[in-house]
Order: sequence, then structure tokens, then C-alpha cells
Amino acid sequence: MIFPASYINTNGHWAVGTQWQYAKGTVTMHDEGFSCTCKKNPRKACNHIRNVKLRIYGTFDEHYKEAA
Repeated sequence: MIFPASYINTNGHWAVGTQWQYAKGTVTMHDEGFSCTCKKNPRKACNHIRNVKLRIYGTFDEHYKEAA
């Protein structure tokens, strides 16, 4: 399932097709948003997707709780 990004216009974005590897899944940016392979039937975006979006926003781990 693909989850949209609120503040990132992923349609035609230069990073579409980019994959971020994690221990239990791979996050991929699509024109429609982000997907991850860590769950079979996700109902909401996982923490892997959340982490990638926060890093694109420029918010790193030390500010993770405040930005989320």
C-alpha cells in the first residue's frame, strides 16, 4: 500500500524510485507517496516511512519526538 506524504509533493519528484533499506523492510518513493515492505497489510504508514519522511524534511533523530 502507498501512503501519501503531507508536505512532500512526490508526483514527479527527483527521488521517485529511490529505495531506503532497513533491517525488516524497504521504503520506496512513488509518485503517489511512500510504500514499505515490512508489513503485508498495513493500515497506516510504518515507522520506516515516517523516518524517511522526517529525514527528507530535514529533521533527524535528535528531534524525532518533537517533529512527529
